[in-house]
Amino acid sequence: MTAQAAGVHLGIPGSTIKEWIAQGSGQPVMHSVAPPAPHGPRLPFIALAEAQILRELRKTGLPMRHIRAGVARLRHETGEEYVLATHTIATDGGELLYNAASRVAPEWVRAKDGQQALRQVVEAVIKFVSYAEDGFAARIRLKPYEAAEVIIDPRFGFGQPVFADSKVPIETIADLFYGGGESVEDIADEYGIGTAEVETVLRVMARRAA
Repeated sequence: MTAQAAGVHLGIPGSTIKEWIAQGSGQPVMHSVAPPAPHGPRLPFIALAEAQILRELRKTGLPMRHIRAGVARLRHETGEEYVLATHTIATDGGELLYNAASRVAPEWVRAKDGQQALRQVVEAVIKFVSYAEDGFAARIRLKPYEAAEVIIDPRFGFGQPVFADSKVPIETIADLFYGGGESVEDIADEYGIGTAEVETVLRVMARRAA
C-alpha cells in the first residue's frame, strides 16, 4: 500500500507516514519495503499495524523524537524488530511504553502523566488490532470508517480494505459509485450492505482526491 492510501484508510496524513518511514539519522520508526516502481506501494501489512500505535502515541503529546527513542529502546530490550506490531504491546504494552518513555523523556512523563496516557494507547491498540497465535498483528480495524466495520486482513482482498462481514472490497464500492454511476441504494442492495455503511466508505474514499 502507498503512504498516501494508508493515510486515507488509517486517518493519518500521508506526509506523516512518509516521515515515519524516512531513514533520517537512525532507524525508521515504522517499516517499509522498496517499491516495485516509483511511487508504488511500499507499506506491508505489518507497517500498517505499527502506524496504528504510532498514531495513538502522537495523540498523547509525546514528541516524535521521544517516540523514536522509545521505540529503539523497546526493540533493544525485547529483541523484537517489529515490537510495535506484536501482542506484547497489547498485553505488557502499558508498562513497556511507560518504562521506555520515562527513560528517554522523564520530563514528559512527569508533566503529562505519561503512565495514564500510554495505557490509553494500549487500550486503543487492543480495540483496533487483532493478533494471531504467533503474537503478530493479524487484522486491523480501520478507525476512519467508524461503524462501517472495514478491516485490513492479509487473508482477504489481497490485503486491501474490505467489509468485515461480507469481505467485499471497499474499492469495489467506490468504483461502482464514482466510475459506474450506481446509486448508494443499488450498491447497498446488491452487496447486502447498509446504506449508511456505503455512505461512510464513500465519504472516506472521497478524501483520496482531496
